[in-house]
Amino acid sequence: ERTRDIVDALKRFSATDRDERRHFDFAEVVERAVQWVAKATGSQFDVRIELPADIQVAGSPGQLQQVVMNLVQNAADATEKSRERRLDVSGHVEGGELIIEFRDSGPGIAEDNLGRIFDPFFTTKPVGRGTGLGLAISYGIVERHGGKLTAANHPRGGALFSLRLPLAVVGEAHDPGAGA
Repeated sequence: ERTRDIVDALKRFSATDRDERRHFDFAEVVERAVQWVAKATGSQFDVRIELPADIQVAGSPGQLQQVVMNLVQNAADATEKSRERRLDVSGHVEGGELIIEFRDSGPGIAEDNLGRIFDPFFTTKPVGRGTGLGLAISYGIVERHGGKLTAANHPRGGALFSLRLPLAVVGEAHDPGAGA
């Protein structure tokens, strides 16, 4: 029953604004997602954001906000027992792509788990704390937006998630009803 309920919720979630395709400032999406998660997490979690201004991407801001919220929440959870609870979000543009890195101050990802981190129902969280769907859903959303989501361990410690998205093409329709 639990699996059926989760799958039903996933179907409803994935259908929501799936066809929405408009230009928007991704930096605003990141700021909003960080604010929402930070409010729920408390003041001990420090998030530093360093992004270029006015980064235009095309797609669904709601779906991409969900991706960022998942990444920020996972970082908050991963740093729960760390002396310093920090997430650095930095980005740059390279070759028509936006590249944003999320680096936390947690213990990093166990080598055995790196290859499974985006698998549905895979979680390292205790029972009752996670469904193992956040990263799997996020991976699918990013792929549908023509991007790529990867996970690694940073050489100086902590987990490093990299999000690559194509920049919006000038002259492309700004909303689904606009002509090309």
